[in-house]
Amino acid sequence: MSKPPKISANELARFLVSKPTTQISIVKNAKHPQKSPIIRYSDARRAIVEHLCDLTRSNAPLIAAEQMLMQRSADPAESSLRQDDAVKSIEVMQSLQGMSNQTSGYLFLAAPSKQLKLLIGGVEVSVYADMLVHGHEKGSDQIGAAILRMTQDDSATEAAKEKRRNMGLYVATLLILHIDQNLKGLREPANRLCMSIDVQHGEVFIAPKAMTQRAKDIKSACQVISALWSTV
Repeated sequence: MSKPPKISANELARFLVSKPTTQISIVKNAKHPQKSPIIRYSDARRAIVEHLCDLTRSNAPLIAAEQMLMQRSADPAESSLRQDDAVKSIEVMQSLQGMSNQTSGYLFLAAPSKQLKLLIGGVEVSVYADMLVHGHEKGSDQIGAAILRMTQDDSATEAAKEKRRNMGLYVATLLILHIDQNLKGLREPANRLCMSIDVQHGEVFIAPKAMTQRAKDIKSACQVISALWSTV
């Protein structure tokens, strides 16, 4: 029995907002992934998660990571790729510090290191939550999740902003589906606690209350990916 097609939440969101030629490229890359020599933003991601999960929102993890990354960026023994990642990781962490108004009021917790995948339309979707989010409303203990998006895109056109917004909303919608199926425990999944945090652009996209159409879009996209999989 052949393995089902696989794609990440962010790449599925990008598929949903892309033109057909780009969609084929996304599926091809998902089927034949190129192993990267480094995992981009991994040190920044750890520091940001530690910072947001700290009840006092201590900046200590960000400061420590920035000092380490500054040393790496100036170290001639490091590869140019790792030096570049260090510089961009510092930029990302500095961007996060301007988002305190948008991230305050949420109780972030460390997410499980192992998370099951979502099966949608014959496709395994990897929706890896960076953090869980707990809340309480109307006598109910609620749960959501957050994904950090750090990909750099400096385009400021209205079309680019709308594309980023739609991607963020699709990822947040995938998170509520992921929580409901894999991570809710005894808590009630809550759209208001599921979010894609676009660190580079200082925006937080919350799963919409009315998500029926987006859920349908996601299922349709997965069915297309499943059909394309054997052709790329």
